[in-house]
Amino acid sequence: MNEIQLSLIVTYRQRKQHLKTQLAWWKTQASSNLLSICEIILIELDRVSSPWILPEITNLPISYNYLPWAGTFHKTKALNLGLSLSRGEWVTAFDVDLIPYRDTLDRHLKMAQISSQMLVTGYRMMCDTSRLDFEQNYDIIEELKVAPEDMPTALFKHLTRRERFGVSPIFQRQRLIEIGGWDETFIGWGAEDQDMVERYLGEDRYFCRSPELIYLHLAHEPDPNWSESHWINQNRQHYYTKRQSSPL
Repeated sequence: MNEIQLSLIVTYRQRKQHLKTQLAWWKTQASSNLLSICEIILIELDRVSSPWILPEITNLPISYNYLPWAGTFHKTKALNLGLSLSRGEWVTAFDVDLIPYRDTLDRHLKMAQISSQMLVTGYRMMCDTSRLDFEQNYDIIEELKVAPEDMPTALFKHLTRRERFGVSPIFQRQRLIEIGGWDETFIGWGAEDQDMVERYLGEDRYFCRSPELIYLHLAHEPDPNWSESHWINQNRQHYYTKRQSSPL
């Protein structure tokens, strides 16, 4: 039996089509080595659990964990639960709306393993649908758009202010534990990933985005149940306050 090398923490609430698509992708990997060296830690954070999930993950290396939660989606709390359950030397927060393009995930892990002082991340390409036909998804790449973080205004901050962001950075688990995991002051989504990247890197690690690593981002509308604009603004303020107190 192969040792678990990579733990993927997938946080979930009411994105059924996305999760079904991601599970379908994992089932296409049955003949690959990925399923033997990865574990997927699925954390559902909601008022009630979803009974449809357990039958869907049969024969996949997925552990399902339910955390009762009635308030705004608390992604960082779910991620820290996933970190406490993880067994791999390497860990990534793997969004439920991401699908690796070709052999991206396998290459990503290998790049992380040979670059322990570097934090390796990838790029997103934006789909216009919430599902994919995996027999055709490799043919659609040139029809997709690049992600918002690669638009001029975001790229400017990335290059001039050292705001570092990228898709699915693969972290060393022990380092995550040492720095206390994700900051649970971030609620909903927005900026928690940048904060983690910058705290993880510190002064002795380096950030690397590789164009060889592409993840397809499944389409979705803003979720009013997350009160997104309110929490995004609050999270960005918290992020910039932390940067001012600890300039990089």
